[in-house]
Amino acid sequence: MQLRVSPAAPPRALSDSLVCPRCRAPLIGRETGLACTAPQCGRVYPIVDGTPILIHDENSVFAVADFTARRGGEGAGPETIKLRGEAPARGLKAALRRAAERAIYFSVNASDWSSEKSVDYVARALPEARILVTGAGDKRYPDLPNVRYVYTDVILGQGADHVCDLHDLPFADATFDAVIAVAVLEHVADPYRCVAEIARVLKPGGYVYSVTPFMQQVHMGRYDFTRFTFLGHRRLFRHFTEIKAGMALGPAGALAWSFEYFVLSFFRGRRARKYARAAAKVATLPLKYLDRVLAKREGSLDAAGGVYFFGTKAEQPISDRDLLKFYRGLDVVYED
Repeated sequence: MQLRVSPAAPPRALSDSLVCPRCRAPLIGRETGLACTAPQCGRVYPIVDGTPILIHDENSVFAVADFTARRGGEGAGPETIKLRGEAPARGLKAALRRAAERAIYFSVNASDWSSEKSVDYVARALPEARILVTGAGDKRYPDLPNVRYVYTDVILGQGADHVCDLHDLPFADATFDAVIAVAVLEHVADPYRCVAEIARVLKPGGYVYSVTPFMQQVHMGRYDFTRFTFLGHRRLFRHFTEIKAGMALGPAGALAWSFEYFVLSFFRGRRARKYARAAAKVATLPLKYLDRVLAKREGSLDAAGGVYFFGTKAEQPISDRDLLKFYRGLDVVYED
């Protein structure tokens, strides 16, 4: 499939808040794309099928060229950067496969909070809210009269308003009232820098909701870098005041995930791994429901599959000494 570079097409959600991801100077529309207004920079960013590609090549594992032409080998490649317009599988076989996937490829939600609740909280707190959704994929939030969403991703083809890297967001300071980052920060090379970028684009008192894995194996292959304990995740957001924080995926879900990857370790072929994964998913279906019990047990965070944080941008960070007060597990006692 040939990508269509269409610089004349107006990008979705384009506004005065867009800046160059390299130097943060304002961007203006030109026939060749979106151009940086700083003479010493002068970079031009292409627009592919109406979506601006706002990548700082020198600071990213991705490159603008990954989105303007199909390439193999280097870069993200077509296996990760999906191309707009690729038709989904159709027919009875495809429908049955999707139904089977929904039946076995799921997690039991035992968390007391979610990104949807965060959006609702922000909508209730502010008369008008602009919310940035990073790593959005095909996720969409309910249309609310006082909320405007801006969806971003490093994937072209799932309706992102802008393709950009969280390390260098192409938005001016204090642009957003809230930022959503669900299962994003484990896939960035420098999560601390990315959280600093989140804080930069948030208005004073702005909100952030983040979910990251803790007890999970590698997923997305080479694009998986980091895991956080509950306290490690809290320190990542030390410049924020906590509203809610806790378990996003429980110990049973983590155990099911671990068993699945244990089984996969025995297989190499793509087809064999596909069926082995499905078998492991089926075998652990009942196990996942234990999370509804474990979610209420003290110490479950020590073995959680993932954790979340929801809070507001603070003027002063919490100290590492104060950070220890946030521990909510049951420390193991070793006896002689």
